[in-house]
Amino acid sequence: MKDTKTLLQVLLAGYTWPQKRNFLRYFFSQGGPVAAYQPITLSIVATGRCTLACDMCPTHSRLVPADYEHTQKTKTDMEFEMFRDIIDRFDKALAVHIIGSGEPLLNKDLFRMIEYAARKRMLVKTISNGTLLSEDGVMEKILASRLEGITISINGHNRDEFSRMTGMKSAVFDDIRRNISELIRKKRKTGSRVKVKLSFILDSVNIHALDAMITLALELGADHTFFCNFLPAPFDGLRPEERVLFDDAHLPVLRAAYRRLRRGQTKRFTFPPLLKRGMKIMKCCDSHFSQMRVDGGGNVSSCSMMLLNMENKGKYSDRDAWNNEFFQMMRRRFIDTQAPLPDPCYHCTSNFGIRLQS
Repeated sequence: MKDTKTLLQVLLAGYTWPQKRNFLRYFFSQGGPVAAYQPITLSIVATGRCTLACDMCPTHSRLVPADYEHTQKTKTDMEFEMFRDIIDRFDKALAVHIIGSGEPLLNKDLFRMIEYAARKRMLVKTISNGTLLSEDGVMEKILASRLEGITISINGHNRDEFSRMTGMKSAVFDDIRRNISELIRKKRKTGSRVKVKLSFILDSVNIHALDAMITLALELGADHTFFCNFLPAPFDGLRPEERVLFDDAHLPVLRAAYRRLRRGQTKRFTFPPLLKRGMKIMKCCDSHFSQMRVDGGGNVSSCSMMLLNMENKGKYSDRDAWNNEFFQMMRRRFIDTQAPLPDPCYHCTSNFGIRLQS
């Protein structure tokens, strides 16, 4: 996030001066354990409930034991009053990602949350598995909202691949694809500015169907498509060596697919970072310095990818929660090149890896 292009985008965007000043403090900070600025991004766990229980999901997978220490524990929906208090306390954040550890559309206050954060000139994004888009009035609410965009996890170019990746019935794929198609049709009809995006998880099996996924995204007319590297866990069927994409084995496939895109299409796709075997841990993850994550119980953390258990890390309402013991500990671990990291960090592409795109 600390690059000149991002700096210029922030300064030229319609943020308030306090938001821009806060970002400048972050941008020019030296990355110490105590941050002299507010969080840049707020990650909100709108709910822990979900309409699916996908095998590859770090929270709801049936392949992950319930007592795994890094799994999200709190299932409570966030109430609007708590959300409003979070936004008011950390009102210099630039972005709010309402991503849940479940399906955000299950939270009855989702659209109130979106409106409240947007009124504070925060960029608001959410993500959905797409199963509830066909509920009465949901598409209309999405398209009339002040969301920057909604990303829908389609996770398959056809029924068989969806079922293999998620462990869910293949018929669910038909519903999700139909819902995406209808949402995009209504977006075009209404002229809504809400971006409709897709996400696919890639692993060592389906990477060879990458062209088919690209074709599907283009056919559906998504504004953008994200390809995400598989997030591993230390259990059979989910281990890094079984599923994760590595540079030595998979970079040529990604490069070839990227080169096949026509002019103008490359900006509509984000390709995944790849892990690099045997490399020295570079400790590139910035989330502990820039992001505060809050769940429905008021618990805080920094990571929204791998370290999902937020118990005993403090509350957002604590005095100087942003610089509490947990945040300072994690920042020290990433500052000190010799300090050990939590095990999941060693196989997280947000922390280290190589990227096809800058």
